[in-house]
Amino acid sequence: MRTWIPKIALCICFSGIHLLTFGQNLNSSLDSLFQNEVITKSFEGTLLVSQNGEVIYQKSSGFRDFEQEIPIQIGDSFGIASITKMITSILILQLNQEGKIQFDQSLEELLPELKVPNAKRITIHHLLLHISGLPNERNDIYLKEVTPQEFVTMTLEKGTKSRGFGKFNYANIDYVLLGLIAEKIERKPWQEMISERILVPLEMGKTGFLKKESFPSNFVRTFSFSETDERISDPDFQIENFYAAGSMYSTVSDLLKLDQALYGEQLLSQESKKILYTSYPEYNYTGYGVWTYSYPFAKGNPLIMERRGGILGSNSVLVRMLDSNQTIIILSNNNRFNPDSFGDKTNLREAIITLLAEGEK
Repeated sequence: MRTWIPKIALCICFSGIHLLTFGQNLNSSLDSLFQNEVITKSFEGTLLVSQNGEVIYQKSSGFRDFEQEIPIQIGDSFGIASITKMITSILILQLNQEGKIQFDQSLEELLPELKVPNAKRITIHHLLLHISGLPNERNDIYLKEVTPQEFVTMTLEKGTKSRGFGKFNYANIDYVLLGLIAEKIERKPWQEMISERILVPLEMGKTGFLKKESFPSNFVRTFSFSETDERISDPDFQIENFYAAGSMYSTVSDLLKLDQALYGEQLLSQESKKILYTSYPEYNYTGYGVWTYSYPFAKGNPLIMERRGGILGSNSVLVRMLDSNQTIIILSNNNRFNPDSFGDKTNLREAIITLLAEGEK
């Protein structure tokens, strides 16, 4: 066993555990899954599970700063990586329901100055679904600060070739362009629009935008395990370059506020939510910034909407079980937690989905 495992186990942070709907058996089962993840997979981070917006389980494990042995607390902030894309998608849907943009508007019409190849064919719809055919950026784009416009230009010039227009290719440039479209329409910075339209109304006071060397005081530092189980701190890089595709941070409690707001109409109308929840099987069941599908590995095939994120050690997932208003939020600070598994019963996210699906029958 790794020498640092006992140290991590000793700093597991307990929150008040709400025994509301499911009772002690479910709580014990959730705790068993969490503890197993800590011991067998070196999980560090925070888990929250809720029912109808009420927290039924939450717990943290590991260190915000390993060298100084500062434990992770429930309210600590994590980078949420591509969960940012879900938030950007909500902004685009808001602009659409206000009649300010249409999903079939092209890049040629909206951002002609960027001279994007195939701009006449590529629409907002294509960007939201990652089927624009635009390339992926190179890693060296994060070595120095660049503007979103420079990000687009550099990626078009030096990025890796995609599969082509109309084919699914997960690329950050799509959501960088969506952020720029929103700025063009509203004449405000993307960050300001997100704050005014989403963070402030929902009182998400512990959510914001990351910038190199300017992190919140309670930010959980990230690292990766080497093949020899050595902790390697993530390199410094210009996280702000991810912009509307992945530059935000948050907490489990703030993400729960976002989750619950989507059951009402504070952010989106019923019609806009219907659009948000529409998935496209031909494009890996992706939708507008989220994935919505019937999970095939649990009893009853529960309908879930989820958003995953991962940048180096920052790995996160927001799972919404739509028919039962159950929510799973996992924020982790290292590469041992995999938010992208599918059909892996040993994965923490999938094990909890299965447990909740069994419990509601």
